[in-house]
Amino acid sequence: MKNLFHKRSIQTKLLWVIIVFVCTPLLVFGYVWYNKTTSTIEDNSVRSSQQLLKQTKEYLSFYLADLKKATTPLLTNASIQNYLKSNKEPHTRFDQYVETKKVQEEALGQIIKGRSDVFGMSLVSRNGDQEHNYTNVKQFIDMKRIEKRNKELWRTKEQYKSYEMLGLEFYQSTPTLTVVQKIYDQNTYDTIGLLVIDLHLNQTASILNEITNDHFDQIWLVDEDHNILYNPDSKELGETFTYDLTSKQPFIINKNQPKTLMVYEPLKDPNWTIVASVPLETTMSHLMDLRNYTIWIGLALVGLAILFVGGFSFTLTYSLKHLQILMRQVSAGQFPKQEPRPLALYHHDEISELYTSFYKMTEKLSALIQEIRLSKLKEQELLLKTKEAELQAMQSQINPHFLYNTLEIINSYAIIEDQMEISRMTTSLADMFRYNVSNTKKVVSLREELQHIKAYFNIQLERFEDLEVYIDVDDSLTSDIQTSRLTLQPLIENAFLHGYEEHALEPTFIGITGAKTHEGYLLAIEDHGRGMSPEILDIYNTAFTHHKEPSLEYRTTRRIGMMNVHKRIVTEFGHPYGLFIHKSDSTGTVVTIHLPYLTNEQ
Repeated sequence: MKNLFHKRSIQTKLLWVIIVFVCTPLLVFGYVWYNKTTSTIEDNSVRSSQQLLKQTKEYLSFYLADLKKATTPLLTNASIQNYLKSNKEPHTRFDQYVETKKVQEEALGQIIKGRSDVFGMSLVSRNGDQEHNYTNVKQFIDMKRIEKRNKELWRTKEQYKSYEMLGLEFYQSTPTLTVVQKIYDQNTYDTIGLLVIDLHLNQTASILNEITNDHFDQIWLVDEDHNILYNPDSKELGETFTYDLTSKQPFIINKNQPKTLMVYEPLKDPNWTIVASVPLETTMSHLMDLRNYTIWIGLALVGLAILFVGGFSFTLTYSLKHLQILMRQVSAGQFPKQEPRPLALYHHDEISELYTSFYKMTEKLSALIQEIRLSKLKEQELLLKTKEAELQAMQSQINPHFLYNTLEIINSYAIIEDQMEISRMTTSLADMFRYNVSNTKKVVSLREELQHIKAYFNIQLERFEDLEVYIDVDDSLTSDIQTSRLTLQPLIENAFLHGYEEHALEPTFIGITGAKTHEGYLLAIEDHGRGMSPEILDIYNTAFTHHKEPSLEYRTTRRIGMMNVHKRIVTEFGHPYGLFIHKSDSTGTVVTIHLPYLTNEQ
């Protein structure tokens, strides 16, 4: 299909682009979008609303069950059982007062004090006596009305279950829910009393309003007779709920615009129903956003299609005119740089091949001219470098020669004056300069390095009277041990500088020992100065192991010696050769150098 498309004419390509990449996506996307948005509006709103309402039902059921558990211990309370079973009057008024106090304060008071949602409680006995606890009420309350209600509840007790939630009552302006719980004789199981509880609606309102504020517009709690037990609007309390709840399915009402979705969840015990309403407009907001996005995407696609068609036509003529200009520049001796190829649609057509052939031709012509120009520049550069090398060779011969002659004259005067210390220092210094300047080899034997460092030690021994130099290296092996030139001197200078001078200590000991290993030769340089911190030791050993520079805060001009020596050894001989700090503490430092040992066969 790809090759077939590329072989078509430009007009055919343009037609296919409009049909495949503009019209078809728009039609398919519009059809899918219309069906999806239509089918998901009510489904999404119903599912999310029902899920929230189910959670609220579970919270309310848990609360009512918890209330029942909290009052159940009162049924077997000893004070209440004794009060209800007593058929005779107490012997004295004091006995009557004590018995009443136990019921009101110890039994009923436990619930009243522990639960703010309890408006008040009453205990009704079978002989008509009643005890009340309404200490949580801060307003006037008609107790005669409560006693009258309680007598009616005892008269009709047979029609109630052992625990039943009754309807809504108002005390002054306070709505309450009435709960009746039967109390049985523990021996005969006869009903000997009623526990009547008046509940505030505050806890119920808190549970129901928690979702109303976030999602729903209105919420109702309706009993089995369609009486409204709760609604945020207190005027609706006690009124009849007018909508039919027998279908057990969510429904949409059209009385007010916008349309309103009604969902409800029934409670099993008590037989109540939670009903909630939410405007469909709020549930459709995200779908409206989706619709807006699709409109903008459609407009963008149409705009892109127009720009693409116009640009396609423009580039046809522009490419030919541009190619004509480029050919004129080439004929005038100017070679243009290669520009990006035309659009992807031109990848296999005539214009693309024309541009490709043109740039290949100009690249070859430009490369030939550049090669001729570079060859002339290299020839001139070679002449300049040859003259510079000759000048440097003359300087390298004149300067060391003058230095050696000067040191020989100083040595002669020292011998004449019988100043042998000066003579030895001058001779050692001349040997060091000769090794540093005249020796141009990168790789030397360990024997040459040791001879050079001995001259260095001769000078340092004259400076420091207490300095002890210890060298334990097998001379018969040093000729076969390879190392980079100037390996030992930077490390020994580090010992003088960082081990002794930085800590205001006189140099006392520098040791060089060697031992043959399976992979080469291990040379150790030891001093008795103050070592470096464990942090710096770890940083440099890590750098030696991974062949990386330490971090910037540790890279100073006074610490480049070890890293420089390590890099030169690794560069010349590779892994595993190089430096490692074996020890560094307050007793001194030991730096090891792993060097290659060449046998006769090697």
